[in-house]
Amino acid sequence: MQYVESDIPHFEWLDNPRCIAGFSTRKGGVSSGVYASMNVGLHSKDEHENVLENRSRLFQQVAPQFKILNLHQIHSADVIRADASFINDYEADGFFTTEKGLLLTISIADCGSVLFHDKDFTIIGGLHCGWRGTRDGIIQNMIATLSQFANPQNLVAYIGPMIQKENYEVGAEFRDFFPHKFLEERNNNLYLDLNGCVETILQDCNVGEIHNSRLDTFSNPETFFSYRRDGATGRMCSFIGLKR
Repeated sequence: MQYVESDIPHFEWLDNPRCIAGFSTRKGGVSSGVYASMNVGLHSKDEHENVLENRSRLFQQVAPQFKILNLHQIHSADVIRADASFINDYEADGFFTTEKGLLLTISIADCGSVLFHDKDFTIIGGLHCGWRGTRDGIIQNMIATLSQFANPQNLVAYIGPMIQKENYEVGAEFRDFFPHKFLEERNNNLYLDLNGCVETILQDCNVGEIHNSRLDTFSNPETFFSYRRDGATGRMCSFIGLKR
């Protein structure tokens, strides 16, 4: 993973002749106020024309030859297949494709995201994994689906930035949702290690190669939006695409 300093700063997981993958930051856009500046969240309350301009700037830089796909994320465990006829805003939280020239994008602020490709670059996937989707099995659903096309040992997974345990205070009911090892009690407050949970699930699903950014959206206000930190705020996105 490397940070790309440019007019549109972003992080790059990979950029080779067959595939691109990475995630955006909050820098380099036209939005203002709580959405400053590279808000790419289509479902935020930012001025829509600003969001469209931000998305145009971002994708013209990182993926100029791609058709941009996005989901209407609803904190589900649903994973769907996408192709060139895909209609954006389908309600789900994960999608995959075997087609080239399609950029799968996942909207993020504090929730997790995971991008996938096989080592032969024949299939890619992207998913949104907040605590609900993670609890309900979206990661396992994605791996089970991709396993129809590639052995999990041949998959590569990239875990994007998300709120980290130090700042992710949750309610006592989370003791019923997650194993004890992913919860930490400090000063009578309970904190969830969602990042660690996501990585462990990928390991348990026998994913062959896992890269974890371990970047905290909450504690990096200059780089990332954070819903937990700011309330009304913008969105970054994770993205992956197979090149033509």
